[in-house]
Amino acid sequence: MKRNILAMGTLVLGLLTALPASAAKADRRQANQHARIAQGIRSGELTGREAVRLSAQHREIQRDIRQARRDDGHIDARERAQINREQNQLNRRIARQKHDGQSR
Repeated sequence: MKRNILAMGTLVLGLLTALPASAAKADRRQANQHARIAQGIRSGELTGREAVRLSAQHREIQRDIRQARRDDGHIDARERAQINREQNQLNRRIARQKHDGQSR
């Protein structure tokens, strides 16, 4: 299991280095958020319902990133600011849900 995670992490890092800096930052942040959600599920810090909601918001942000790139091939300043706000909100929600005392 650890080997699979390490291999996947190496693959993701390899892909991220090929992207422009702003896109790579958004993708790294998405990968970190996904890992935090997965860790919360494994540790029992997140209930099933919390994990589903956080994962849905995570997917929405991924969709927004893909849409921004699809339009013109890169993420402009306005799109980057919107994605950053969404990621900040998700970060706060993950932290709040992981430390709210509820467990599986």
